[in-house]
Amino acid sequence: MQRLFASMAFALLTVTGFASTASAEKIDLSTVSCSQLIQSVESGSEKDKSGMGGILYWIAGFTVTDEQGAVIDFGGLSKDFDKILAACKEQPKVGVLTVASKFLGANATPHGKDAVDLATLTCEAAVKSSQEEEEGLGYILMWIAGYQASDSGNKIFDTDTFEADMHKIGEYCGTNPAVGLITASDEIMGEDDESSE
Repeated sequence: MQRLFASMAFALLTVTGFASTASAEKIDLSTVSCSQLIQSVESGSEKDKSGMGGILYWIAGFTVTDEQGAVIDFGGLSKDFDKILAACKEQPKVGVLTVASKFLGANATPHGKDAVDLATLTCEAAVKSSQEEEEGLGYILMWIAGYQASDSGNKIFDTDTFEADMHKIGEYCGTNPAVGLITASDEIMGEDDESSE
């Protein structure tokens, strides 16, 4: 479970590293501009690049279609993110979410042979992931947060809610190792959605 929490911490640090102030706890992803993406990538700061990477993974999860399901393909997403960056350089005043919709969701690169079906990625596998896999798992957690947010259409990334949800998922996974990571997120984040209505 320690690895899952370390990955969650990585995801939180990347996104809060991107935020304009250290105290930013809520990021309205509909207001993140292409110029911010370009600035983060060109800054040379790995923290900024990782932060924007976390945001792009959240957007990828948010825009996924029912046909694509809970499948993440790091290679395909890398190509799509490059296309988003190129388009953003041409349109710096446009929102990243607007540009991303042209290259993600129904327009995303088809899943390749190395795609990971998060419905089959068990809690046990996530909890026992290696330190080398920590960054990838952090991005998966960001993708899951976007995926879950798409049900309500909520474009606000709240670091406190994310942290609380990931701790609950970690605890749930600790007692339900054979359950899929997506099923665990449905259990935890679905409960949050119901309690907030």
